Amino acid sequence: MEYTELYESKKCSVSDCLSLIQSGDVIATGTDSNAAVTILKELHTIAHRVEDVWVIKGADRVYPFMTEPGMDGHINTTGLIMGPGNRESQKIFNYQYTPANLHDWIIRWTQHRPVTVLLTAATPMDEEGNLYMSTCLINESEALKSGSLRKIIVQVNRKMPRLKPEAGKIHISQVDALIEADDDLWSVPTPVPTEKDKIIGETAAEFIHDGDTIQIGLGGTADMVALALESKHDLGLHTELFTPGIGNLIRKGVITGARKTINRGRHVGTFAIGDQALYEDMDTNPAYMLVPGQYVNDPFVIAQNDNMVSVNTALEIDLTGQVCSESIGSRMFSGTGGATDFAYGALHSKGGRGIIAMSATAKNGTISKIKPQLTPGAAVTISRNLVDIIITEYGVAYMRGRTLRERAQNLIAIAHPDFRAELTAQARALGLL
Repeated sequence: MEYTELYESKKCSVSDCLSLIQSGDVIATGTDSNAAVTILKELHTIAHRVEDVWVIKGADRVYPFMTEPGMDGHINTTGLIMGPGNRESQKIFNYQYTPANLHDWIIRWTQHRPVTVLLTAATPMDEEGNLYMSTCLINESEALKSGSLRKIIVQVNRKMPRLKPEAGKIHISQVDALIEADDDLWSVPTPVPTEKDKIIGETAAEFIHDGDTIQIGLGGTADMVALALESKHDLGLHTELFTPGIGNLIRKGVITGARKTINRGRHVGTFAIGDQALYEDMDTNPAYMLVPGQYVNDPFVIAQNDNMVSVNTALEIDLTGQVCSESIGSRMFSGTGGATDFAYGALHSKGGRGIIAMSATAKNGTISKIKPQLTPGAAVTISRNLVDIIITEYGVAYMRGRTLRERAQNLIAIAHPDFRAELTAQARALGLL
């Protein structure tokens, strides 16, 4: 059968796609902009007939199967990152966070619950009969090659970039059912950077030199770091996330990859949360290299990049250097993601640097994010053994090779001045000073 005929034979309705899902299925969804939005909007309609279905989902949109009461036990949702919708869903146990590092989380999950259904968006079919998951490969490639996989359901979305990652390729002969629907790709609101973000971003940029390979996260501080890098030359990119700020640096010729140790000349990442300009660049620029998170976030791969500089943020840090980036006390707010992966990789890179860039306070200056001890119940995202450089709007605290006493002194010096005396007294009470 010709590929076009085979393609046409797979086309069906949303309800036909959902009819393929059975009790006990574990559904790996396309993450973020790979999400099969039109199908996921209707997934809740099968809750009455299924039991113990698990959905592996990213931080993207909120769907009725996450917010409607009574889903728990019928359609359960999990993932390795908390978006706003996930935070609401966890209150009624429709979402249950699974602790893990990004580079191996889907492997650990599938050892416990093997994936049986891949439900994803993909590009229109090419002349060889292939469709591509072109904006994310955090979970998708592992699910695709799973020996337990029994169904592949695809939403063909013409708005997907025409990037052709080998690990994201699905041949039409593998597809069990498909629909065509052109949903907008997921994006997050552009943060409004504060003056503190600008100061922190400019300070972090001073630690990044021409020819370095970088990883930068998402948010106001990250945007300011990217903006401050526009005067640099021949930066390389090895990052879990392609962002609008990263796309801008590539378009301006700041990021070229010309001096990279591995994947020279290629911009390496595992997913994208972009604006239209970024998605258009991914559509046309062959230097973009979308590869599985199991490779991109492998700390031992990251460390192969000489002069690797990782820039991430945190919710709080204690005076010994323990970093929490994911919870407020015991309440999950974000997730480990790739923070530990890149902290380890950057620290073990030849010439590498691992930066945590964060404001000194939260809640309009009423709470210090530098604390004598982490809030009870808070998760340690980055061990104090891996922490390197901490930056706030008040300066830089060096952690690498420092004693506990030196760490406490350095961190107190970059805390908000209103909290330094209290932190000093608490550090003495803990025997740190």
